[in-house]
Amino acid sequence: ELLSELLMIFKEEFPRHLQALREAVESGNADRVVAAAHALKGMLLNLAANHAAVSVGRLEQIGRSGETSGFQDAFAAFEKDASSLVPQLEACVAEVHK
Repeated sequence: ELLSELLMIFKEEFPRHLQALREAVESGNADRVVAAAHALKGMLLNLAANHAAVSVGRLEQIGRSGETSGFQDAFAAFEKDASSLVPQLEACVAEVHK
């Protein structure tokens, strides 16, 4: 039940956090990128989505370094990794409910 609840919370919260990260990247605001990326990384690590967590962690590192020119490429890579998460999570939820 706990896993199912975590997955449902993630599914509800993830789009909002992803949008916040997208807006931070588009604005070039390193502090906002760090905060949004850190929040997403924590969510992903809680679900053992390590590949996506590493990907968003790269954005966090770039933001901490102040090298804003790398935001767009790193975000595109994370977005690609994240695009497969929701279907995978839905499959996990279905498996948990069997």
